[in-house]
Amino acid sequence: MSRTVELTVRQALNIAQNSPSGQIDPQILRLLESSLAQIWRNIQAQPNTYVMNDLEFAVFNHFRARSDFQNETARKAVSRYWNSRNARQNH
Repeated sequence: MSRTVELTVRQALNIAQNSPSGQIDPQILRLLESSLAQIWRNIQAQPNTYVMNDLEFAVFNHFRARSDFQNETARKAVSRYWNSRNARQNH
């Protein structure tokens, strides 16, 4: 009987961030890419209002250097995340 280990996005991100060589297992990369694509769709669907949660931001930030995210929509999404986080911490 084979056992399949189901990784969560949080676990996959942790593994990717702690990879000493920078090489990411293809299965982990697929999971993170899928999550990133959904996050970006959410941002694009609500470009002026969508606020990422902490996990979404962590995934997005991991890939932030990509040219696809070097634009005003991405910059504003990151800014909204930090503004929201600061507001939560001040309450």
